[in-house]
Amino acid sequence: MPDYKIEYLVPDRCDLDANVARFYVLSIEVSLFGDAALIREWGRIGTSKDRTVRKQRQSGRGT
Repeated sequence: MPDYKIEYLVPDRCDLDANVARFYVLSIEVSLFGDAALIREWGRIGTSKDRTVRKQRQSGRGT
């Protein structure tokens, strides 16, 4: 099994005057079947998060 490195991009937005405290997480991970998957998570800081997964076939290009 190849040695994969998982990297994350974690931007956040905080504006106390507007009562905004949000986070976003983007990562590319290998799925159980060997395909690449873009994982997107978001939510309000301090609460549970929402998550979506978009699979990409190993065609050599991302969309």
